[in-house]
Amino acid sequence: MSRHINSKRPDQVTMKRFTAYLLFLLFSTSMACVKKAEDIEGPTMGALRILADESIKDIVEQEEEIFERFYPYARLDITYTNERDMFAQLLVDSIDLIMSTRRLNAEETSYLSRRQSEPRHFAYATSAIAFIANRNAADTAYTYEKMVSMLGDSASGRIFVIENVKSGITEQILQLINKPDLPGHFYALASKKEVFEYIKAHENAIGIIDYVAIGDSDSAFTREVLAEVNLLALSRPQDSIQYGFLKPYQYNLQDRKYPLTRELYVINNTGKSDVGIGFASFICGEIGQKIVLKAGLLPTYQTERNLEFKNSPDIKVVK
Repeated sequence: MSRHINSKRPDQVTMKRFTAYLLFLLFSTSMACVKKAEDIEGPTMGALRILADESIKDIVEQEEEIFERFYPYARLDITYTNERDMFAQLLVDSIDLIMSTRRLNAEETSYLSRRQSEPRHFAYATSAIAFIANRNAADTAYTYEKMVSMLGDSASGRIFVIENVKSGITEQILQLINKPDLPGHFYALASKKEVFEYIKAHENAIGIIDYVAIGDSDSAFTREVLAEVNLLALSRPQDSIQYGFLKPYQYNLQDRKYPLTRELYVINNTGKSDVGIGFASFICGEIGQKIVLKAGLLPTYQTERNLEFKNSPDIKVVK
């Protein structure tokens, strides 16, 4: 009777099993260390929580949508709030990036610089404070001085309606009228839509909004609103160059011809090259600036265009 004899020694079998186990362990460990693409942090990858001024929500939403379409592994969690609360959260270290209508002041910059690193400002557009009135209102144009006087005088007979009492618009109005609080003829409503509805129903009311809400002339919403309310025109202050009565159209934002323009900023305090820097760079880049232009605002960085003029009625775009 024949008997199968294992020619391998016991120690060789054990060594082979140990080697196989070791290779399996190394493979499993290496697989566990491989990060998913969406978990990698960088200018176009990773997640970031952002606070944005609710008065400029229209332009911020457009920039966010296109950025995430271009960079699918970037996730922006944007919450819209008022300016006062937004800056407060930045200062107490609960947020690292905000989108605002003003720069940090010297005290805020100094505080943040001592705590971490100097915050970076990215200006990307010029917008404006716009005034709207009822379609039946008698006046559609005011001198700068008359508007400031009505803003500060409760006896003017005018009611002013704004979106939020803690907004950046409120802060700018308080600076204009040189008062610590809004007078009694101001009403704060919950949304821009409510502001529009109030203006449509009250002939003596003036609404105050950021122009970005009605700046896109191709928007069905803009056409609907401007068909039902009047966009008011303002002159420049008496001690400045006069251009007549101006509305905050894109071409009047150039050279600050319209008197109540304001810059839009991304303020980044992360101190690193993350998706916050990537988003800011995108907004300030060619695509982001075209979005600003399409929204009816003035881009901070305008793309150069070369035109070739010939002895013909046509203009040829070279670049």
